[in-house]
Amino acid sequence: MRKFLMLVLFSIVIFLLPQAVYAYEDEDYEAIYEEADEESNDEDLEEAFHNTRDEQSIIVHIPWVFDVYAAPDFRAERTHVRFNPQNVVLWQVREDGWALMETWDGDHWVYILANRRFIERRVGLFSSPDEPIPTTHINPQIVTIYEQYDSWLLISTWNGPQWLYLNYVPSTAHLDTLLRRWGNNISVYFENIETGFIYMYNANDVYFSASVPKAFYALYLYERAERGEIDLDSYITFTAADYFGGSGQIRHRHPTGTQISQRELLMLNLSYSDNIATLMLRRTHGLEGYRQFLASLGANPNHVRNNVFNSQLTAHDAGTLARAIFDYIESDGRYSEEFRRHLLNNQYPFIVSDYPVASKTGWTRPTAWHDMAIVYAPSPYILVILSRRDGWSAQDYRDFAEISMAFQAFNDTWFVH
Repeated sequence: MRKFLMLVLFSIVIFLLPQAVYAYEDEDYEAIYEEADEESNDEDLEEAFHNTRDEQSIIVHIPWVFDVYAAPDFRAERTHVRFNPQNVVLWQVREDGWALMETWDGDHWVYILANRRFIERRVGLFSSPDEPIPTTHINPQIVTIYEQYDSWLLISTWNGPQWLYLNYVPSTAHLDTLLRRWGNNISVYFENIETGFIYMYNANDVYFSASVPKAFYALYLYERAERGEIDLDSYITFTAADYFGGSGQIRHRHPTGTQISQRELLMLNLSYSDNIATLMLRRTHGLEGYRQFLASLGANPNHVRNNVFNSQLTAHDAGTLARAIFDYIESDGRYSEEFRRHLLNNQYPFIVSDYPVASKTGWTRPTAWHDMAIVYAPSPYILVILSRRDGWSAQDYRDFAEISMAFQAFNDTWFVH
């Protein structure tokens, strides 16, 4: 039995080895698979075989740091743990180089013919890790890795081996130059959701919030409803104490004494920025739990004021909370699609894009003209623009459009696969 097992292992290693050797120009980079390390013996191998579910399992040595995946695809979800070079037990070895590997966390897919991985965003290439400026860039793709040094990878390219820096940060100098035209009267937060790349400009400056926090209060209520703490199909009565001027539909369509469901109030609060709808919800659910909720997400609870829409706000906090909103509406919760629909139906959008925009605006003359958006580009991103201006002029719309499209172009250039 022992001789048979060793024969099977030897046959598979002989099959894999020629395919695992790569050469470029005068340098050879070898990926060598060993049946076991020197300390292994026949008894160790036989025990490993019998401990697997499949008698056709093999032991292979992978001589590089490697990832394992949820599916046989470099674009599939990776586990949070990277594996150091080691002997691994494999089964279901496929002709395309993928195999199932036994791990402490169950079975995962590993690629065994070469050290490869998917680079998910546009990155710079360098002639050496000591070079400060990239010689060129590559778009998202699967690369073959020859060496790795921390976050530096030596990869195969059309121009020979080049170093790739995983933490490469694209230049944002042109964005800085654009935004400096408005000085200290504008703040921006941008986040590419897939990679977590963040750009900020005056992001910690404090503004009068206007109606942007209505979206945060809606998130607070939707999440409470998900937990069964409140019933959004119950009704709240519109009272004279709720009356407030400004944006909205309730004061034009409903007399006091009208009962309105909380779900409809949330729609009016989000899509029509209805002040009365916000105040009816706030009267019912209060602010203390809302403040604690904001703090749990990393926002400043001390910025909250009595009417929700008369609070203070930074672009950083707005961006952080926009990410929390995105996470919720992508969670397949009971109300997540409803929330997304209301934001997509924003009746007063200032941020624009060629892609669908889910946003919440806010304005108060002459101190606030804001928008917070989730842009559903091929690689989705968050864009927050807070500004001190009177608002509503053609120039205000043009300014926001120019900034919006500059960040769309930046995102498409660096992050779209």
